Amino acid sequence: MNKPVAIMRVVSFYHKVSGLFHARHLMSSDAKSIVLNTPDDHVAIDGDHFDRLSQRIDVETGKVIDLLPAQPSADHEWNATDRRWQMKPEVLAREEARRHAIQRISQLELSGIRSLRELALGEAKAADRLKALDTEIAALRKSLAE
Repeated sequence: MNKPVAIMRVVSFYHKVSGLFHARHLMSSDAKSIVLNTPDDHVAIDGDHFDRLSQRIDVETGKVIDLLPAQPSADHEWNATDRRWQMKPEVLAREEARRHAIQRISQLELSGIRSLRELALGEAKAADRLKALDTEIAALRKSLAE
């Protein structure tokens, strides 16, 4: 006598009031284990293909609908393809310019050590090199303040 083959189910869970998906998924062939593993105030739904960051269940209709989360900041824009908030390109460019300026200031300050040593030893052009370094550092600091 052949035993019946149990069909494996994958389920997701959503909150019964808000319709938001829970992070947990469950794979089981036993309906009792699904009930036992359903989080409090949640409902099980077949499938694990739901995106809890951009979808939810309309609790009135039971249908999956798009969820547009709140904008994290004015520096973010909605990417409809990825269905996620992302930093605006101009903000990313500003952050990269800032990182580069800080890195360059650090490099210039380190390179000034040699000129200081040469100045202490009486080398005539060392003071000019230090002034040039200071001028470039001042310009970079000004760009950081803007």
